[in-house]
Amino acid sequence: MGNYIVDLVLNYIFIFGSIALFFAPFVLVFYFRNQKIIREVKPHFNQFAERFFTSKESNVLIVVWAAAEAFIWFVLPEFLLFLIIFLKVRKKFDLLKYDLIGTAIGTTIAILWHAPASFLITLPYVYQGMIEKVQGWFTDWGIWGLFFQPFSGVPFKVFNHTAYDFGFFIPFFIIIAVIARMIRYFVAYEITKAIYPFIHKFVQKNYAILFAVAVLVFTMLLMRISQIYN
Repeated sequence: MGNYIVDLVLNYIFIFGSIALFFAPFVLVFYFRNQKIIREVKPHFNQFAERFFTSKESNVLIVVWAAAEAFIWFVLPEFLLFLIIFLKVRKKFDLLKYDLIGTAIGTTIAILWHAPASFLITLPYVYQGMIEKVQGWFTDWGIWGLFFQPFSGVPFKVFNHTAYDFGFFIPFFIIIAVIARMIRYFVAYEITKAIYPFIHKFVQKNYAILFAVAVLVFTMLLMRISQIYN
């Protein structure tokens, strides 16, 4: 139990820090573009978060986040969308649009890059067992093996980097990849929409707490997946 707690703390710090660094450039651009208003209003953290997540910088963040997760980043786009959706729940199709754009860009980069397995296993939370699993799915199911991805725990980037070895038609692969990704997105959205009326007021007042808890849950899930495939 003690070892698990230590590992949990270390992984939490690493993941929280990585997410903060990913956010930083977009938040800084937003701040400098709106610093006059921000200095006048002096919003607290929750208000600042709401303003940021309805900004152009947030839209760019979604695109870059989804693209990066498709070839190198380790945090699911749904994690980001889950945080945003409480603040701009009526913007579902905007969120979907930017996620689609990012997914298509990232998938294309991953396929053309075609990073070897030796590189993939150096990325955080990617293991040889994941690569072998994807190779098995592609061998048995062809391009349709992509539909194992949404709920398998295997990162999307492993599927994308492995695809080139199987000679799939790239445009069709990208279309199927986007469809497979959207399955999980819609599930996450429907769950979020269902609980939205019950916790929306809490979220508005405790956004920082929600973020910290979301990172903790995500950390525990990544650790569990690591145990399965490592």
